[in-house]
Amino acid sequence: MPTEAWQLDQQWTRPVRPGVTFFHFRLTFEQGPAHLYMLQIDPDASYTIRPVVANNRIGSLAPVDRLAREVNAVAAINGGFFDTRGEHLPVGLIRIDYRYVFEQFLPRPVLGLDASGRIDFATFALHSELYLSDAGVTIPLSGYNRARKYGQVVGFSREFGTTTGTNPWGREIILKRVSPRELPSGTSNLLGQRYLVMEESAGDSTIPDDGLVLSFHSSALRQFQGRLEGLYPGTEVELRTNLPPGWEAYPHLLGGGPMLLSDGVIVLDYASEMFARKMNSPASRTAVGITSRGEIVLIVIDKGDKGYSVGATWDQLALVGRDFLSLTDLMGFDGGGSSTMFINDRVVNQPSGGTPRAVANILAVVPMA
Repeated sequence: MPTEAWQLDQQWTRPVRPGVTFFHFRLTFEQGPAHLYMLQIDPDASYTIRPVVANNRIGSLAPVDRLAREVNAVAAINGGFFDTRGEHLPVGLIRIDYRYVFEQFLPRPVLGLDASGRIDFATFALHSELYLSDAGVTIPLSGYNRARKYGQVVGFSREFGTTTGTNPWGREIILKRVSPRELPSGTSNLLGQRYLVMEESAGDSTIPDDGLVLSFHSSALRQFQGRLEGLYPGTEVELRTNLPPGWEAYPHLLGGGPMLLSDGVIVLDYASEMFARKMNSPASRTAVGITSRGEIVLIVIDKGDKGYSVGATWDQLALVGRDFLSLTDLMGFDGGGSSTMFINDRVVNQPSGGTPRAVANILAVVPMA
């Protein structure tokens, strides 16, 4: 059998909710059999997907099934990559309810989601800056919800913790979010996120529930000294980013990769997305896509015993997605031991570690707001 070939051996189908259907396929690739699990959400279904951060805390991990139950999800899969050995920080963009929770410095794919069930895909690195409209000046941010280092300006939200944990050798500005609370579908928030300056602190500031703390290292204070005069209580400021046009309207963003399909064309490009090509070896896989009919699909492929399921390469998943599942767009997420699919209160696949791995975030299938 040629490397790119596959064949369907068996298929099982069952409804999950009105407009939500579960499929289980047994395929055969060159390297052996593979079990592919797919959840399909019809465009008219009253369900959508949204990201959920483990324990609402950056650097925290929890199994997919536990996180799904906590948000009353009818189904869920694991989400973006994360550091498995160090601080368990995410590797990729996270935005929830219009608030940036983690940055993305590499040019990698991002999934955009809204409450109406609309999704989209784009590839970009995120850059954020604080804009002081009265003074007409900008201050670039170094990132979100990570330990502040020398010369950095870091934004902290409650997903980091209750306080910033910083030392007193700097300055922190406490901001309260003014908008957007919610954007109607299809609108564009051209002015970015608006915040009101509440107070300032020398360090270890309390992080507001619906706001942000901007933490300036002492050397950053010297660098931006002339630009900080307008940051006093009562001042309104904007947080601006380089989101693609129209993406301001997506309340939820989750980074992953690689991008497999775009408009029905296989677009795998490990170099431009800065992935190691060796990651294309057969493995457990997780992906999110959309069909030519507008259905959202969540996919997990198992890798275990040779007689059961040997996993798939990204190339194989791209071909199956295009030629068998009729997908127009398909984006990968974290795989290996993380690949888990939860449906109706149980894990339906066989995670490679034997039990669901604790992960940094998930994509949960929930009723539309």
